[in-house]
This record gives sequence, structure tokens and C-alpha cells, in this order.
Amino acid sequence: MDTTNNRNFKTRVSALALSLVVAAAAATPALAFADGTTASQSTEVTVQSATPDPGGDNLSFSVPTQIPFVAKADGTMLAPSADTLKIQNRSVFPIHVVNMAVTEQSPFKLVADVAASSDANAFQFMVNGLQADASVDTSANTAWNMGYADSANNKISLDITDAKIARVTTDITTPQKAATITWTVASGAAQ
Repeated sequence: MDTTNNRNFKTRVSALALSLVVAAAAATPALAFADGTTASQSTEVTVQSATPDPGGDNLSFSVPTQIPFVAKADGTMLAPSADTLKIQNRSVFPIHVVNMAVTEQSPFKLVADVAASSDANAFQFMVNGLQADASVDTSANTAWNMGYADSANNKISLDITDAKIARVTTDITTPQKAATITWTVASGAAQ
């Protein structure tokens, strides 16, 4: 290869290298040619409670394991005090009860008013002023809000009132399961 061809080759390689450097600099953000000006952009940071799953791992709370009623001869039923019956939030964020669902257990029959019913083993009760029923929507009731775990308002005391039973045909000399209450909670607070 002669000297002229060698010079042309070197010139072409140098031109190609210079074009690659210029192309890379043009493709690189403004940092390549910073002239002392600054720019900034923001990134939003959010936090959200996880969507509850059937296993209950995303919301943590406790409820009474049992509400034992004692029936008197006149049909009124006594329940433990509200001081001993509590729902407690164990999550690091506020939660609220959105539904109280009472499922009766045969032969017992949950009714709104035992005096107006003719059912055998009919019973009724109220929880915090709400009539026990198959589904009680509490989602908009601020009285069912609980603060985060270990806060001053992380518990709801359950005040059981107006508890009555009538026309009992089953043996209640020992405790008999009359119903199950399912408490559904959601993160946040009712407004």
C-alpha cells in the first residue's frame, strides 16, 4: 500500500471516529454540553395499603371470639360489657368496619323483633345501636372507624343492647351456637 492510500485510509478512519464522537454527544442528554444551567424534574412517591386478600394478610385486626348471651326467664338476654367486647386494629394505618353480617344457626332464628315474630327460637340484639341482621352496612358510619395500631382510638367497644329471645324449643341449659358475626373491614376511614 502506498503512502497516499495509507493517508486516505487514516483520514477516513479519523473522520469516522470524529463522526461517532459527535453522534454520541448529540444523542447524550444535555449533560454533554452543560453550560452551567440546571434543570430539575419531580417524581411522585405514593403509599397505599395492599388490597385485602382472602388470607387476611394485608389488614390486621382482632374481634371477640365469642359473645356469650345468658337468657333470663322473661326472655331478655344478658351479654358481656362493652369493655370486654372489642374490635381492635392491628394495622399501621386506620381501618373501619364496612359491614356486620350475622348468620343465624339453626334452630335459632334472627329477627328484628321477637314480639312481632312467630318463629320458634327467635332472637334479636343490637350492636352499637344497629339492629343485628344478615347484612348491616356500616361503610359510611364514622363510629366504626379505628386509628392505626397502638393509637388512642384503635379499638371499637361493642355495646350489645336490646337482646331478647322468645319461644325457645331447644335445650339451652348449655351454650348453644345461635349465630356467627362476620366483620368486614377496609383500610381508611368512613367520612
